[in-house]
This record gives sequence, C-alpha cells and structure tokens, in this order.
Amino acid sequence: MAKVSLHPREVERLAYLESFRIDAKREKVLDELTELACKLTNVPKSLISIVHKDEVWFKSQSGLQLDNSPREFSFCAHATANDNDFFYVEDVYKTRELQDHPYLKNDDNIRFYAGVQLKDEHNLPLGTVCVLDDKPHTLNTEQKKSLEMIADLVMRQLMLNKTNIELQEKSRLLEENNEMLKNFARVVSHDMKMPLASMILTTDLLSEKYSGRLDTDGKRYLDSIKDTAFSMSDYIDNILSYYESDLLAIDDKEEFDIYSIIEKVEEMVGLRDDIQLMFPEDNLIINSNSAAIEQVLLNLIGNSIKYNDQETIVIQVTAAVTPKYYKISVKDNGIGIPKDKQEDIFKLFTTLNQTDRSGKKGNGIGLSTVKILVDKLGGTIKCDSKINSGTTFTFTVKK
Repeated sequence: MAKVSLHPREVERLAYLESFRIDAKREKVLDELTELACKLTNVPKSLISIVHKDEVWFKSQSGLQLDNSPREFSFCAHATANDNDFFYVEDVYKTRELQDHPYLKNDDNIRFYAGVQLKDEHNLPLGTVCVLDDKPHTLNTEQKKSLEMIADLVMRQLMLNKTNIELQEKSRLLEENNEMLKNFARVVSHDMKMPLASMILTTDLLSEKYSGRLDTDGKRYLDSIKDTAFSMSDYIDNILSYYESDLLAIDDKEEFDIYSIIEKVEEMVGLRDDIQLMFPEDNLIINSNSAAIEQVLLNLIGNSIKYNDQETIVIQVTAAVTPKYYKISVKDNGIGIPKDKQEDIFKLFTTLNQTDRSGKKGNGIGLSTVKILVDKLGGTIKCDSKINSGTTFTFTVKK
C-alpha cells in the first residue's frame, strides 16, 4: 500500500487546524449535512473527517459507527495530502496503490470513496466530507457538485464555530479586564479619599489658626487647595458610581410613584430659593428599578443646576406612559449643549470644556453612567438642546 504523504504545507495546515479548536462533540447541523450527502449521492455512508497529525477522527457520520482511524490508513488523509479538492476512487480493488489497503480485508471493507476537502481561502484542508461504500460506485457530475456544495456548507459552519469561540474568548478577557479595572478603581479611590479628606481638614485648620497672619494671596491659595481636593473627591465618587452602576440589579423591580423619586433627588441636591423644580402634572406609577431611575434623575437634575447661568434655574420634569415604555424628560433653561456634541456627551470622559455655575469643569463620567443605567433598563436616552436656550434629556424605561 502506498504510504500517505503529507500536505505540502503540513506545518501550516496543522497550525491552522488547531486555531479552529474543533472538538468531538456532535452537532445537529453537521449530522444533517452527512445525511444529506448520502441522499444526494445515493451512497449509504458519509463522514465529516478531521485530519490531525497522527490520527483522523470523525466530527459527524451517517451509516457508520466509527471513532477514529490511524492517519496512515485513512482515505481522508490521502484526500487532504495535496491541493486537489476532490479525491475519487470508484473501486479500490482497481486502484493499484490501494490494492493492499488493510480496510479491504475488514468485514466492512471500503470499495468506494469520494471526498471533498474542507478548506477556505487559505487553501489548507482541515479534513473532508466524504461518502463511501463496500461496493463500487460512480458519481455523475451533479452528484459531485452536490458533495462539493455540502463541503462548502460544512466549512462555513466550522468557520462560524471558530468565530463564536473567538468572540467568547474576547468576551471572557474583556470581563476579566473590566473586573480588574473595577477592583483597581475601588482600591485607588479608597486610598485617595483619605488623603483628600485630610487635605480639606488641614486647610480648614490652617485658615482658622493663621487667619490673622495670612494675606489675601495666602487665603486664596488655601481656598484653591480645598476646592481642588473637593473636585478630586467628587471625581472619585463619580468613578465609583460609574463602575457600581454596572453591578446594579436592574431586574429588582418595585412599584413606586415618580413624585417620591423626585422628592428624594430634591433633598439630595439641596434646592435653593433660586431653583424652581416643577413636577410632572400627573404622579405616574412606575414598576421598575427605583434606585436606577433615582440615580438617572439625580444626575440629570444635578447637571441642570450646575450648567445654568440664569438668575432663576427652572427645571421641568415630565412623565408619561406608552404601551411598552415609561417616558421621562428633564428640561432646563441652562447654557445648552452644541448640536455636534449631543451624541458624544454619553461617552466616558467626554467633556465640553465648559465650566459649571461654580466655575468648575465636568469630568465626563455622569452622563456615561446615565447611559449605562438607561441601557440596562431596556430604554434609550436622547438630548435636545440649543446654546443659551436650555436642554431637554428624554429617556425611556421598558415596562
């Protein structure tokens, strides 16, 4: 018997095969394709073979019950040994190089074999789709084309499997990296909060103890240090809120009214006489995650207060219900957002280089957190704004 030769690019072929990470688990779609191969060629047995370094094993089979075969005896190994797509033997007995093949001496001997290579544009065959029988056969042109078509479908499925495995691996790595980043943010934030609190306390003590000795510049320097410490502390709090928003159990739903949520936000932002916060006309009853909606409204109403240069800050909250969603809007009379920035503002760390009512710049975290929460609530958020004419944020929550 002629020895099975190796593919001319065998090292590349094996490396490419390894990249598919094909396992022996049966797949319904592949089993259906082997059955189809038998029907279209009128040959009773069919295999999808994977040709490894030392053995050939079978991803799918019809009319057979095989596990694997030594590569040196495999017809499929012959079929993948060159660049010819189709390996066709009508009668093994009449093929000189195969006349003493050991499979001819078995009870289930192989007399007929037709196999099409499984390969893509890299031209590196992974194995074959083949039909075989214990008696001679002849395939016509249409039957050969059918077998080639099935080989193409099998290869597409293997490529799809490979893509899915790669996506799962990338997703796993992203989750691991994201978890590491969250842990890092928590540790760093905790480690930074204490020194910042100490800075704020120290500046207060210095201002109080040495107020008589400090000139105007000295007092201004201390105030600047204190303001910077507060800004950094606020930045850290926003970072923590951003990562904790991903941990919020959105599926924990409860029934609540919109007025109660706005009242909580009202207490947290500390409304002053120069702020007019108007509630929705109707006290809408909502069945959703109250903590998430509270955090969204806290951020939007807080921004309406911060980014506003009017003597009286006017904020109008409206709420409505549709068959599938709750719809909530926050409208203000603030400084507005340029039209070309109204989509970018939801990206992490994106700022407009604008200062708020206290002369401080934003950190680009709050609206990104809002977007994450709204997405998890099954809704969308959009911004409608004009410079110096105010801004309206409208978000939906899936019922």
